[in-house]
Amino acid sequence: MDDAAQGNLYPIRTANIGSVCIISAASSAVVQFGDRGETNARLRALALQRKEDHTTAGDVFFESYTVFYRDMPKLIDPDYDSGQVLALERSNRSPHINVGCIHIIAAGSSSSILAGNGMNLTADSRIKHIRQYPRPRPLPPIVSC
Repeated sequence: MDDAAQGNLYPIRTANIGSVCIISAASSAVVQFGDRGETNARLRALALQRKEDHTTAGDVFFESYTVFYRDMPKLIDPDYDSGQVLALERSNRSPHINVGCIHIIAAGSSSSILAGNGMNLTADSRIKHIRQYPRPRPLPPIVSC
C-alpha cells in the first residue's frame, strides 16, 4: 500500500548529509534535516543598555513598544500569480535528500536551516534596541572681556 492510500500526503524521506558545521544558531533558530510539516519560530527581545543601574532607572516593558504587538505585514504583490491560486504537484522519484557539505557561520534569530520540505513556516523576530545614556550638559558660553 502506498503512502497516499495510507492517508499520508507526503512520503517519509531520508536526509543524507555528508558533513555539517554550524558555528552559531541564535535564539529561536531551527536546524532540521528531513521534512517538516509546520514551524512557528518566534523571538521577542529587549536589548537595553543604560549608564544607571536597572533598579534605579525603572523597568522597561514590551507593551511600551508598538513593534511587539503590530500585526504581521501581508504580502501584496499584484504581479504574483495574477491573483490566482497556485497548485503545485510534485513526484519525487527517490525518497532520499542528498546534501554534500553544509558550513554555516551564523543563523540569526527566528531563522530556519532546512534540508527537506518545509510545508508551512512562520518566523517572527522582533528586537528593540534601547540605549539610555544621559546627554552631556552644554558648557557655558565663553565671555570675552
